[in-house]
Amino acid sequence: MAYAKEVYSGILAEYDEKRDRAQRRADALNEELCRRSPEYAEITARLSSIGVRMLLASRYPDKEARIAAIRRETEELRERRIAALASLGYTEEDADVHYECALCSDTGYTDRGICACLKRKLAERQLESSGLGTLCRRCSFDNFFLKYYGDTPENLAHMEKVLAAAKRYADEFDPRTSQSLLLIGGTGLGKTHICAAIARVVAYGGYTVLYTGAQAMFNDFSNERFRNGYAMSELTEKYFSAELLIIDDLGAEAINQFSVSCLYDLINTRLVKGMPVIINTNFDAASLREKYADRITSRLFGEYAVLPFKGKDIRAQKLREI
Repeated sequence: MAYAKEVYSGILAEYDEKRDRAQRRADALNEELCRRSPEYAEITARLSSIGVRMLLASRYPDKEARIAAIRRETEELRERRIAALASLGYTEEDADVHYECALCSDTGYTDRGICACLKRKLAERQLESSGLGTLCRRCSFDNFFLKYYGDTPENLAHMEKVLAAAKRYADEFDPRTSQSLLLIGGTGLGKTHICAAIARVVAYGGYTVLYTGAQAMFNDFSNERFRNGYAMSELTEKYFSAELLIIDDLGAEAINQFSVSCLYDLINTRLVKGMPVIINTNFDAASLREKYADRITSRLFGEYAVLPFKGKDIRAQKLREI
């Protein structure tokens, strides 16, 4: 799994700050309790010296006896500490360091590897930078409702298969082996929803996802051309490096020789490198062949798995429900 370096380092820095903040709060409380109770201060000082005393004891011939004595003393001190805390109105838990994540103590890692909290945070940050915006929060497989495709039994059965295929693709995604997808069908049939749902699962799996509208992408290529000639910059490099690239609404852009050339270069480069792309479009196969050169459509229909969306405009159906 390959998280973007800047995302990973930024979140680890946040974890460092969280951990330091928790330690500072605990230290401040401990200092206050030491001021209020000389007995508590003495117990705390003696407990803090246990580690050094254990190390020194291990150097003596009778180290087993010395270490056993220190352990007994430690238990007695802990019992006294609990009593001292109670007299001050606190429990032992109150005086502990309180981390946001008890599993990893805000380090991001456990004995078994990366902690679930860090995985979740990384995925959330990946989604924030993916270009999905609020789509990643609104669209999931759980709220992709097949009831809107029940206009005919055939359409419902077909969309059940499409949904199952999309879920399987997301769950089994591997940037080295996953095939590219082409989602085709009329407006309002849920293509963008499925793309966002796939992106969400893939990002939570630890992979970099870039979601872009076709027009916005071609604007970047155009701006880069007039700024740097044909030299690649950060403006367009992201389209070639993301482990999963999702292009929304292909065909809605202004189609010209330049945009067709850019699209071919992008599709072909990622195909050669084995890097998956998901494209959705409102056009059917015949319309795409009219709009784009054969060298593009032959790759789309020859190398991509095509998922046709069928049914009636879901947006219109939802409006009638209001």
